Amino acid sequence: MTITVRNSAGIANKYIRLLKWKLYRLNRKFRDLHYAEIFIKREGNRNAMYEAIIRLGVPGNDIILKHRSPSPSVVMAESHKDARRYLAKRSRLMRP
Repeated sequence: MTITVRNSAGIANKYIRLLKWKLYRLNRKFRDLHYAEIFIKREGNRNAMYEAIIRLGVPGNDIILKHRSPSPSVVMAESHKDARRYLAKRSRLMRP
């Protein structure tokens, strides 16, 4: 599995490493991820809003997750929770 990160927001690398580590763990658990693309951008100067768009490459249609928050840690946590939820739902549906 490959993970591509485009960090145009300039957030700290520790958030990126944490999200990558969590995605690798999800891949080990569900074994369906082929690739993941993470796009992070920042909107505004004074009251910054961070937006993360994550595309999970699975067999069939890709899963696309979008989150916005003033805190990058909240964006990463919500993205991980949703990725886990969608992969669990997909694995239940794909079982015979």
